[in-house]
Amino acid sequence: MASWLRRRKSEERRRGGEEKKVVLDGTKIRELVENKEAFTSFVEHKFQELDVNDDGKLSLEELQPAVVNIGAALGLSAPGTSPDSDHIYSEVLNEFTHGKREVASKSEFKEVLSDILLGMAAGLKRDPIVILRIDGEDLKEFVESPRFEPEAIAIFSVESANESLHKLLTVGLQQLTVEHGMPPASDSWVMSNIVEPALQSLSTGRLEQPASQEIFLEEFKKLLNSIIQHLQGHPVIVAHSENTFDGSGIKRLLSNNFELEKVDSNINTMLLNIL
Repeated sequence: MASWLRRRKSEERRRGGEEKKVVLDGTKIRELVENKEAFTSFVEHKFQELDVNDDGKLSLEELQPAVVNIGAALGLSAPGTSPDSDHIYSEVLNEFTHGKREVASKSEFKEVLSDILLGMAAGLKRDPIVILRIDGEDLKEFVESPRFEPEAIAIFSVESANESLHKLLTVGLQQLTVEHGMPPASDSWVMSNIVEPALQSLSTGRLEQPASQEIFLEEFKKLLNSIIQHLQGHPVIVAHSENTFDGSGIKRLLSNNFELEKVDSNINTMLLNIL
């Protein structure tokens, strides 16, 4: 079933073209839940998908896929790999069955799912997640702007003491943010697939030697231009939030009628799984 949420996104793309920035502020989730016809249709489809034996009720076993999807969206490890995560999975399951029964009716399933989604919408409203398409254009603009040299010199001034050029360049990349048009260099995937191949394009003889300010500026610009070229051919998608998700909100969620205090970027994955 093509979900209501996906249809809305497709309509917006047709009206406004491809966007480099999408803000997840919970609006569409709330709209889905508050649209009685759309939400009822969604629940009906999901319930039928989970109700394997077609008895009109969801057993604990049949609820497991939905619980696992919710846990994955909250950043939990897979069931059976962490006692703390397993406790949270159990609490989510208990919400569906009210901790007493072995099955959940369709109305109970709908009520709890509504609470979960509205809680997530409330969390996103307080702390929106920005989905960015980074294609090298903003980074190119930064490198070619008057801002580049002063910021690069500032990085060199702080980090230069007897450090190798390789270390200076790596630290320099870590100082750049998505606002510069740079994917987070601290991310292992970005380091392996973007940063390290770009470093290989530089002179290996210089990388392990201490560098002057002039050499650092020259090589830093070369490195960024190599990254720009890669991003232009292979844009990346980054989920960005001002706050860091640490999992602490999950306990508040479960103890306060699913009022989510922190929402991590995996919310998008959860929505794609259950909508």
